Amino acid sequence: MTWLGEQLGRIADDMPERDLAARALEIHQRRRRNFMALTAAAVVVVTVLAATVAVRALPAEPRAAAPPPEQSTITVGMMTTLESVPVVVALNKGYFKEEGLTVEWRSIPGVAAAVSLAESGIADLAQTDYATVFTANEAGKKFKIVSSLHQAAPGSFAIAVDTKSKIRTVTDLKRKRVAISGLSGLGQLTLTAVLKRAGLTLGDVRLAVVPDSDMLRVLGKGQVDAALLAEPLINVGREVKRVRIVADPMTQEFANLYTGGMMATDEWVREHPRTVAAFQRALVKAQRLIATNPQQMRDALYRFARVPQKWAAGVAFGSYPAHLDLTELQRVADLARAYKLIKHPVDVRNTVVKGG
Repeated sequence: MTWLGEQLGRIADDMPERDLAARALEIHQRRRRNFMALTAAAVVVVTVLAATVAVRALPAEPRAAAPPPEQSTITVGMMTTLESVPVVVALNKGYFKEEGLTVEWRSIPGVAAAVSLAESGIADLAQTDYATVFTANEAGKKFKIVSSLHQAAPGSFAIAVDTKSKIRTVTDLKRKRVAISGLSGLGQLTLTAVLKRAGLTLGDVRLAVVPDSDMLRVLGKGQVDAALLAEPLINVGREVKRVRIVADPMTQEFANLYTGGMMATDEWVREHPRTVAAFQRALVKAQRLIATNPQQMRDALYRFARVPQKWAAGVAFGSYPAHLDLTELQRVADLARAYKLIKHPVDVRNTVVKGG
């Protein structure tokens, strides 16, 4: 039976016989018009899809090269600590060269030296801890955080004593001489917190500012009673059987804390935006490489800090965030204020260079 016959049978009972043929013809014509309209729409869709595929198939235009940096050679101050590893990897892999930069690095003894070198222009960028940036800016200086470096993990910092020391707990540090690498920074902040947990204050100990590179020597000679160490010094000290760990400061509210980054003066950042961007891109490449291949970190420690490979394998390291998490950075600022390292609240958004 044809489609027209089916339609006639369906409506025969409801219509007069004389209208049957006319109504069926009308239905048939309406169905035909609908079919033709649907066919036309389908042709349009197919045509549009074909055009889209054709456009996508065209070769993409090459990405425009980044404009050259304003300053092709820069000086970077670094400490021989775990935090500086991304800069070392970027140097070793040629990532700075790829961005049109020649990086000349110089060793610095601690964060206090980083502040003075950057402020004087001897170093264009310098490794720092974030607490130091906040205290320096509150004192009237104008620094910007350019890039992230390191986020702590358990064991990457430690309060340590000589293996022959009678000090067993943090409480035993009362009236003892404790070495830290710099005042008004992360060392003072974490030591304050550790002492507070033991019912002590910073005034209960005698502070000695000692460069990181001298920590194990002064500890071994008894010139200080304890020292706040950062990796790789902790594991090196253990390997040579010269240190015993008393406390891990990177616990409780300090767990997974952002510990180090790169800073520059606000003036230098304003005058060299392309140089800053090139430095950031190179460092991000290194940080992403370390994230996928941690052996890069251990190789860098060997080349940079002369840590033997077998010792580097035991180093406790955290992570190297490619970009700053402002929430995590704000946590550092809030802790600095809570422990009275700074007096006023800090909005870290005003401190970070875009892309850092």
